[in-house]
Amino acid sequence: MTAQIQEIGRLPLPDEPPSPDQIAAIRVTISSSRFATYLKAAGYDEVRALSLYLWNAQVGEAFHTPIQAVEIGLRNRVNDALGQEFTPNWWECANLYQLLDEERKGDLRTVLKRIRNRELELCTDQVVAGLSLGFWVGLLHGRYNAPIWSRQLRASFPHLPTGRGRKSLFNDAGLVATLRNRISHHEPLIGRDISQDFATVMRLLEWICPVKAAWIKPHCRIPQILRQKP
Repeated sequence: MTAQIQEIGRLPLPDEPPSPDQIAAIRVTISSSRFATYLKAAGYDEVRALSLYLWNAQVGEAFHTPIQAVEIGLRNRVNDALGQEFTPNWWECANLYQLLDEERKGDLRTVLKRIRNRELELCTDQVVAGLSLGFWVGLLHGRYNAPIWSRQLRASFPHLPTGRGRKSLFNDAGLVATLRNRISHHEPLIGRDISQDFATVMRLLEWICPVKAAWIKPHCRIPQILRQKP
């Protein structure tokens, strides 16, 4: 029994596959249902399934850089639009609050309460930083076209190509938000078209700011990691 524990506890070298006992221990912590996705994709080869599991985590990690760039850029563009259409402190504007759908109202109430509970300065910067990507994506919905985007779209998104409009922004931002949430919840990415996901993220970033997109792209490791798929 002691020898078995020692064998399980001995870490394999980077290029050395884990032992059957180590695989069994790892599977327990992953859970059988979650591991089954990788096992099926690996042709029921347990060693390859674990390699796919690690690769999946590396893909999620690599997406952090471009998705972070998109999220921060998008929320700042939408914040600019709200500031122009209402007031710089748009989050306390009754006219805007009445326009919001219930989910957006709930998001805003939660953030304002959190800021007050933490005794932080109640200001636009804190509000913008505290709201989720889903809030900003939701504000690109068609219901806000007339009251906000009919006047603010081209001013806030000057790099949006001809032929692309609010709906294009909403669709791509929604795809990025879904991908971000999937990564945040450690869900499998192995069945997705990662190249297409990366293209969508970078396209949206170019619409937000092509200079930032060009600056970020050389630091993105997604194409390299794709070539390393087990």
